[in-house]
Amino acid sequence: MGKSLIVGGLFVLAGLCEIGGGYLVWGWMREQKPLFWGLAGAAILALYGVIAALQPVTSFGRSTPLMAASL
Repeated sequence: MGKSLIVGGLFVLAGLCEIGGGYLVWGWMREQKPLFWGLAGAAILALYGVIAALQPVTSFGRSTPLMAASL
């Protein structure tokens, strides 16, 4: 159960970083928000990449053959 909590927590954190960082960059580019928004968004998106690398599951972010077949 411990590994499942780590995987789930990192998955949620990665999702929040991806959405939040993308929103901040979008706000800076499209809504004329301050430059700080763009810089913070870029940093959060970089953090998203680090969080994904911390996953103890080797298949994180990859589709399995079963998933690919259902598309």
